[in-house]
Amino acid sequence: MSEDGFVCLYFLVLFLLCTALILTLLNVIQDRTRTAMNIRQANALSAQEAAVLQFVKCELRNHRLEDGDYAINGVSFRISAHDRRIDAAVSSPYSEILQITMEDDTHVYDYDVLRNETAA
Repeated sequence: MSEDGFVCLYFLVLFLLCTALILTLLNVIQDRTRTAMNIRQANALSAQEAAVLQFVKCELRNHRLEDGDYAINGVSFRISAHDRRIDAAVSSPYSEILQITMEDDTHVYDYDVLRNETAA
């Protein structure tokens, strides 16, 4: 083997190692970015749900919950009450439906969230 081929082989190995290292780092950065975006969206959804639930609880305690459209803290939603369940259809900033189950006439027992999940 000549000296020129030997140098080319070293360069090829070094080039492949650098390429693998760079691709690994890019994948890590991409995964961290996706994680940060998902966390930001989860926090926004939690804040939105908390605003709706606080409104519903306050209205239930004061015995004035009525079906209709509401906007509280930048969250727009529509409430429709059923026998032991309240449906809150949130339209903005993120679209989802909260199905709130009642313990009695003034207390919330639990709630379920229905939304279209889209991963970042």
